[in-house]
Amino acid sequence: MYPKTLTLALAATLTTLAGCGTKAVDQPAQDVIGEIAFSTEMYCGRLPVTAEGQGEHLQMRVNGEQLELRRAISASGARYVAETDEETSLWFKGEQAWLVLQGTEYPLCAPVGAIIEPYRASGNEPFWSVTLEHGMLSLNRLNEGELPAQPYVVGDTRGQISTQEHPVSLQVTDQLCHDSMSGMPYPQQVSVQVDGATLQGCGGEPARLLQGGEWVVEDINGGGIIDRSRVTLNFWTDGRVSGRASCNSYMGQYQLTGEGLSIGQTATTRMACAPSLMEQEQRVLRNLENLQGFDFDETGALLLRSADGSFKARLEN
Repeated sequence: MYPKTLTLALAATLTTLAGCGTKAVDQPAQDVIGEIAFSTEMYCGRLPVTAEGQGEHLQMRVNGEQLELRRAISASGARYVAETDEETSLWFKGEQAWLVLQGTEYPLCAPVGAIIEPYRASGNEPFWSVTLEHGMLSLNRLNEGELPAQPYVVGDTRGQISTQEHPVSLQVTDQLCHDSMSGMPYPQQVSVQVDGATLQGCGGEPARLLQGGEWVVEDINGGGIIDRSRVTLNFWTDGRVSGRASCNSYMGQYQLTGEGLSIGQTATTRMACAPSLMEQEQRVLRNLENLQGFDFDETGALLLRSADGSFKARLEN
């Protein structure tokens, strides 16, 4: 049990989570994208992105801005580059895409219910795990052994896949799921049908629940924060965490394991501020360096667990 809770509340309710959102509209296949009119809605981790394109032109809406992009030469897929910023691009490969904004790479963008390879799902009692990679499905069940990897096909409904050699069907739903033993949150609930049995568990990458936006702290230890001060967290795809601690900026490394979330020792800039801000900053840094895990509550708040206190923040749009 954790003695205290580190809480971060989201700006929007988490009815859909990490890679979740509204459904894609007329999502084009890779070989025709750019040739026909299309519209798609995706999530790049926490970040929602909509794109509408036809021919050489594409309009992208992200972070409250609408950007004009133009088709660029690419070895595969369809890559679009912003007309006013060559370091902003959206590169489609199939229904997924890679987003770069002003030189910053974001988590892989995918529509609601998408399965992002390599993919892993697992469950307990009975213990089982499924791995999807390179179009192949592997299933391991305690006391039942491992099925040899076999090709899988995608069903008519996104999130459904099945195999034929040894029939296995899998249904993925974008809904927060907790591992029944560790409590670790995952972005998708998974149901597997095999040999007349139904296996329930969780799947997807927990990191997608954290990445793709800036978290802005509103409360520390239930006492609010100093007026006009700013405390933020950004979880990057390369394992870095950075933000503002009150007075100074900080940077460190975060790690997600099967048990939870941790942040190593942080480095900060060396500005001096008012004593009250410096004291608040030290509390922030202690909490981060003693982080133990994260979760979400029924209101859509993100909970970060620390041995030293609690935060409350929202995802900044």
